Amino acid sequence: YSVLFSLIAIGLYITFRFKRWQWASGATIALAVNALFIIGLFSMLYAVMPFNLEINQAFIAAILTVIGYSINNTVVIFDRIRENLKLHFRRGGDINQLVNRSIYQTLTRSLYTVFTVLFTTAALYFFGGDTTKDFAFALLVGFTVGCYSSIFIASPLWIVFRNWGEKKKHQPKPEAA
Repeated sequence: YSVLFSLIAIGLYITFRFKRWQWASGATIALAVNALFIIGLFSMLYAVMPFNLEINQAFIAAILTVIGYSINNTVVIFDRIRENLKLHFRRGGDINQLVNRSIYQTLTRSLYTVFTVLFTTAALYFFGGDTTKDFAFALLVGFTVGCYSSIFIASPLWIVFRNWGEKKKHQPKPEAA
């Protein structure tokens, strides 16, 4: 329930912050992918192989940490898209190119951040105690998937939802009988 509640709260926050539902929909679906990937991987490893992975409070904390990290990365990319969007309409260009340029402009920062976090989390996994191994493993998987989803899922979904909203807005309304 805590993961579901956090996804709803983050979706509402992104809607408020960016003042459009398209931003929140892309971000929330990308976050749900992160959470479901971690839960699915842990379930698969628990069922198929005897890894003794525990689903406990530390596991839920790891999922919520990954969601927080991933939304931060997504907001950075979305902010850049929004900045470039202001210039985009003056020049007239393709929305796909705009998003690609925005992602490229934030890619170095995103990769540096994820590699720094992965190095410290890997140190926690390999040199930490037995009690932190499951937590660190969930973080390692989650941060990797979170970086991927912020770049390759959230932004393309925003394009899809934006185009759908624009098409729906410009459709002629049927006349009343």
